[in-house]
Amino acid sequence: MMDLSIIIITMNRAEQLCEAIQSCLKCNLPEGTEFVIIDNASSDNTEDTVHQLMNETNHKIIYKKLPENLGVGGGRNFALKYATGNYIYVLDDDAVIDVEDKDFFLKAIAILERNPNYATLTTQIYDTAWKDIRLKHTDLKVADNIYECFMPCGGSHFFRRSDFVDPVYYPNKYGYEEIAVAMQAYMDGRINVFCSDLRIIHKPKINKWVVKDNKQHFINDFASQYAIKKVLYPKCVLPLLWMAYKARYFRYLHGSQLSAQGTEIINGLVDIGSGFNRIDISTFIHLVRKFGFSIL
Repeated sequence: MMDLSIIIITMNRAEQLCEAIQSCLKCNLPEGTEFVIIDNASSDNTEDTVHQLMNETNHKIIYKKLPENLGVGGGRNFALKYATGNYIYVLDDDAVIDVEDKDFFLKAIAILERNPNYATLTTQIYDTAWKDIRLKHTDLKVADNIYECFMPCGGSHFFRRSDFVDPVYYPNKYGYEEIAVAMQAYMDGRINVFCSDLRIIHKPKINKWVVKDNKQHFINDFASQYAIKKVLYPKCVLPLLWMAYKARYFRYLHGSQLSAQGTEIINGLVDIGSGFNRIDISTFIHLVRKFGFSIL
């Protein structure tokens, strides 16, 4: 069995994918390291790019080109069928490892090995569109430079494969698939953490967080997190979830005529959630006490 599987989901980002993989290869990798690249039906030269990289490294690269786009959540679940590593690392295809830290992977695995109660380990992420870091230090410090967080950040996180049962990620296309990972961890009595000392650089070509230019992104964002939480949270808190969804919509998208599209997204995502278990009310209350009502 491999020690580490590096999973990258990609679609029509051949140049950025190549940069992401090469940034990993520049690091000190465990001897047993493999890459699992899932291509969500790219129409560019992604396949040729990956095969060229296969000829340039001794590390195993598994490449699967899908006939249709499964999205990020579905793609990651598909990748886990082929990943054989004891440890899994998930990296966005438009991100790179900070070149200043050659021991990035070795340090992360060492943290997980020392702390079996850490279910997931998210790294710090510097976003070039934001011109800022994504994760801020919190009062929930659990060790030097390590802080508890509500859920892993999709762009860069580690976990032990043996800690999770399938399906690991919510199989959606629009984001927040990691909520399912977090809830499975909490049901097992583990925590999710981020390490401020380990850093990647996220290099999106556009800043999708500008509302007036990206209303489509925001309706996907709001509807996706509501639908996934609706499947995973206790039924008694669903009215609160609905109010949180409507509040976000009213604040950012009021007058946008996207309400019907939001409902369509929600219905579709709820329909594919049959393989997941809800957390119990005591776990939900514990999370509110720890993270506040932002978890809604």
